Amino acid sequence: MAISVNTNVPSLIAQNSLNKSLSAMEKAMQQLTTGLKINNAGDDAAGLVISENMRVQINGSNKAMDNVQDAQNFAAVAEGGMITIGDHLQRINELLIQGANDTNSVESRQAILVEVKQRLEDINVIAQSTQFNGRTMLDGTFDPNDPDKRFIVQIGPYSDTQNADNPLNTLDISGAFTDCHLSTLGIGTTTGAAYDGIILPAELDPDDPAFDPTGDNFRLYMDTVQAAITEVTEARGLLGGYLNRMTSTYDNLTITVENMTTAKSRITDTDVAEASSEMIKQQILEQVSGSMLTQANQLPSLALSLI
Repeated sequence: MAISVNTNVPSLIAQNSLNKSLSAMEKAMQQLTTGLKINNAGDDAAGLVISENMRVQINGSNKAMDNVQDAQNFAAVAEGGMITIGDHLQRINELLIQGANDTNSVESRQAILVEVKQRLEDINVIAQSTQFNGRTMLDGTFDPNDPDKRFIVQIGPYSDTQNADNPLNTLDISGAFTDCHLSTLGIGTTTGAAYDGIILPAELDPDDPAFDPTGDNFRLYMDTVQAAITEVTEARGLLGGYLNRMTSTYDNLTITVENMTTAKSRITDTDVAEASSEMIKQQILEQVSGSMLTQANQLPSLALSLI
């Protein structure tokens, strides 16, 4: 190899090798410091795209899990109201069965109907006051047949706008929130005297001139109350079905997040053993390159011995 002063080729080679070693060592140190194998798009462009899409699904699924729990709490409060209403209806039914027995005097039946009225009044109060986060649940606010009155739970990380006919990420549970006002349940009638907003058949209303508490009249109203019990019970059953589905959805989201996080980790997280080995390797190469650069920089000085 010719001795040259203007161009020191061995020095250039050593410099290039040293720069490569320093760059690789810095990259390994960054991976160890951040714990991430992909710190910028240049590290792995394809891996970055895949991992970011995974992150959308993971973060969205985590938030959907929160939504499911909120909806479960919402439904639990609604069911609590239904349970209380069901208890009132059961007690009213018992009172009607008691009153239907002809061993009761008119005065006894009148006393029974006073309690019936009080419990009817409380049913309407519960229907109007059962709320969660300012939203009333049992007053007809929600209606699955009215797009403006649906109760939609976002149970997945994506939108269903492209697949509205077969929603995978949303669940409409508005059908479970039955309007529990007496008029809707069929307990109140269009005739008879009003009692604090509650309407009884005239013949069973002590305040109505047509008051006629016969056993047959008790039995007729008993049918109405038992039908209301069935309606409330069926609503609770439907609500229970939705609660079970949301529990299943929550469990599935948990597994999805776990698996997606594991897959993302394989793409983005630093393999500490591999990165440590790479850093040590580059440190050694950096020291060797630095030593070789020193030797290469001394080569032009040999030209002086020839002059």
